[in-house]
Amino acid sequence: MPQMQRDNQTRLLLVEGVPGIGKSTILDRMLRIYVEGEAEGKLRTVTSLAQTHTYGPLALGEDLGTLTKEENLNHLDHIVNWLEWIAKNSRDQHRPKSFLLIDTLHLTHCLRPGVVKWGDVISMDHRLTAIGCKLLLLDANDDTIRKRTIEAREHTEFIRGYASGRFGRDKSDLVRHFQYERDAFRDMCSASSMKKLCLMSEVSIEATANSATRFWLSADF
Repeated sequence: MPQMQRDNQTRLLLVEGVPGIGKSTILDRMLRIYVEGEAEGKLRTVTSLAQTHTYGPLALGEDLGTLTKEENLNHLDHIVNWLEWIAKNSRDQHRPKSFLLIDTLHLTHCLRPGVVKWGDVISMDHRLTAIGCKLLLLDANDDTIRKRTIEAREHTEFIRGYASGRFGRDKSDLVRHFQYERDAFRDMCSASSMKKLCLMSEVSIEATANSATRFWLSADF
């Protein structure tokens, strides 16, 4: 396990969880909490890496069935290299602080597209740990997965054009699949070397965002 760096200038948080569980909503609220809490003229470097950046570049290869493990790992390496650069260049106390939120990364990649497994990405996990990145898992019970991931999104392109056929023929198949993903996220979170927090999605958005923000901004790595 790598030696973690105590870096008071950088705050990095990776948020993971099954689709539809509220990651984007929580991330949006966390950014607003941070910005609203900073005095005018004191706002520092704030970056939010959306799935457009963390997952989107892999989508075409996934759809075409051409995505390779090497391509997936190269993509992860590119992102982690950039995060390491941010962390390294934020250690000097005369430089601006950096606050980063990441919407899914190597945990999600082990499930979707799924060409990599946990053993392939554990080195990425260790590198993130070394720069003080924390991990937030948004967990959920079976009923919440059925309601949010499937029923609330059943007319969306994600369910109708992506999940259907890949993960099952009917709603029952899809529910079972995303329950399996939920369980896999729990296992990977447990195996991760990052400082971690698990929050249940059944709690209110406000309470979840407040707890997540405290975890993100805390200097205790």
